[in-house]
Amino acid sequence: MPINKLNCTLLICSFLLHHQIFSQSNYQPAIVVNSNGDSVRGKIDYRNWKKNPEKITFIDAGGVQHTFDPNSIKGFLIPSAQEVYTSYTVDIDMRPGDANQAFRTNSIDSTILRKSAFLLQLIANPSLQLYQLTDNNKDHFYFLKNTAAPIELIHYYAYNESQSQVNENEQYKEQLTDLFSDCPKMTNSAKTMKFRKPEIQQSFLDYFQCKGTSDLTTENKIQETSTINFGALVGIMHTSYSFEGSDGDLVDEGYTSSTTPILGVSLDIGLPRARNQWHIVNELLYKSYKTGSTFTRPYNSTYTRTNTVEIDFGYLQLNSMLRYVYPSMSSVRPYINLGIGNAFMIAEKTNRLHQSYSFGQEEEGKAFENPRKYEFSFLAGLGLRIKRIEVEFRYTGSKKSFSPFHDLDVNPRSIQGLLVYQF
Repeated sequence: MPINKLNCTLLICSFLLHHQIFSQSNYQPAIVVNSNGDSVRGKIDYRNWKKNPEKITFIDAGGVQHTFDPNSIKGFLIPSAQEVYTSYTVDIDMRPGDANQAFRTNSIDSTILRKSAFLLQLIANPSLQLYQLTDNNKDHFYFLKNTAAPIELIHYYAYNESQSQVNENEQYKEQLTDLFSDCPKMTNSAKTMKFRKPEIQQSFLDYFQCKGTSDLTTENKIQETSTINFGALVGIMHTSYSFEGSDGDLVDEGYTSSTTPILGVSLDIGLPRARNQWHIVNELLYKSYKTGSTFTRPYNSTYTRTNTVEIDFGYLQLNSMLRYVYPSMSSVRPYINLGIGNAFMIAEKTNRLHQSYSFGQEEEGKAFENPRKYEFSFLAGLGLRIKRIEVEFRYTGSKKSFSPFHDLDVNPRSIQGLLVYQF
């Protein structure tokens, strides 16, 4: 198949896979607590919610699909994600949680919105609980102690028109000082605490330890850190070369394709709270371009000239890619890569132009006196990850490549087969 047809095929496959990926469900074992307080086992379409879900899709043990909102169930638990959501009707502070947002929006229609919501449990203790609600506006934190409904910790920014400045309201510090009042050493820490999830969550744990009730406390264990994997990479690259332009000494349609090895290393960084789906992947690899052509052209009205071109260049290339890994419970996980490559020529093994004239004269020289050392390329790939092994087919292309001439473009196009072992 010609390289341009392979290019189109790969782009079409990438497009279809992209749409398939984002339409797939991700059902995880779960427990729903219905309105009667009964626990029902089944599976929930888990979306690794960065914002608290307004409804969930649940399939019970009989295979029947249900859609629940906070008014129809008391909550649900997803053991694999260590997430517990509880249904409450709460007051939500709608004032900006960001100074820039407060500056852009001088006023809002309503400061308080009352609604039913699934609250994410951060800490559970018989005497005191901590919950989180994340919406389009900001992160909201609620505590529940001897009340029918959780109470929000208040923090917001407001624009003062008379002073032409944004002021920060830190009412949550007073709330926590009052909440922890029976533990004197917590009072000072509450006054200096930043309105961030790790600090608020830790303050509750410190309070329970102070009260001697930490052994009765369960804590949400969601990992917010990145995963990092190093790998060794080997592969093979089949490249075709297009020499285009008006340079009569080098332009020809008969340049040979090459099949050359690839060797390198990779660094795979899984983004936090992404269910190990979104990754930033960097690769450092060695590749080479080998091509040549022999062609005869008229030299004048009487004679001809035959040019023989031979090229063999070695490159060190840094690839930077965004990867989406299809969510799967099995050990086989498909993925798609999109990215760019930055290559630098480190070896000029062969750079030859031999010219022979029909009247007997011959000349020997370089095809490129000062070849371009830098090459920019784009790439797209489809692969499978099987435990620690990755197998990928990738398309790469660049324009200009090693040609330093304005009247000549050298455009390599490659299909690559890669094998990566992650340590």
